[in-house]
Amino acid sequence: MENRVIKSGTVEMNVVCSDLSLLENINALLREKGVISVEDESGVLHYIVDGRYNRKEAAGKVTSLNPRRKSEPDPAESYLELCVKSVLREYGFDMSLIGSILIHKSLYDAFSNHMPLPTTMKSLYCETGKVFGLTLEQSERDVRYAITKSCLKNMRSRAALRCIQSRIERRLGYLDPLD
Repeated sequence: MENRVIKSGTVEMNVVCSDLSLLENINALLREKGVISVEDESGVLHYIVDGRYNRKEAAGKVTSLNPRRKSEPDPAESYLELCVKSVLREYGFDMSLIGSILIHKSLYDAFSNHMPLPTTMKSLYCETGKVFGLTLEQSERDVRYAITKSCLKNMRSRAALRCIQSRIERRLGYLDPLD
């Protein structure tokens, strides 16, 4: 590891990841949009702004950022978010994995829109993968990897998702806890 002195007014960012496609996606998003927002576990948004090509334009993007967030979060949405995340953590999902994030997003969207999960895993991979700019194969691989790293590693993807879904339904009071 190299020790560097950061000069006044300059900031350096390094992205370290084991997945080359993740690094390529981050670079492509920065090149295309010029800014990426990342939400940490406590809900605080952090911004990564690309200033490689036009530093003045990057400075303008920082001053014009508007996250379009509600001033008061809906308590029902907050509770649903908490339920989905806590059930995934109970099953040992690592929320830093893209597959875990895909599972979280699909479950959260299904419950918040009062819609059933897609009937096939392929349609789930397509719908959720599109949001993150992933192909069907990337989504499928990421979800399967996240499941193998969890307590549900011996289950097929569809069965694992149904298991998680039923636990969330019990938490939300949709199902009798004694069933």
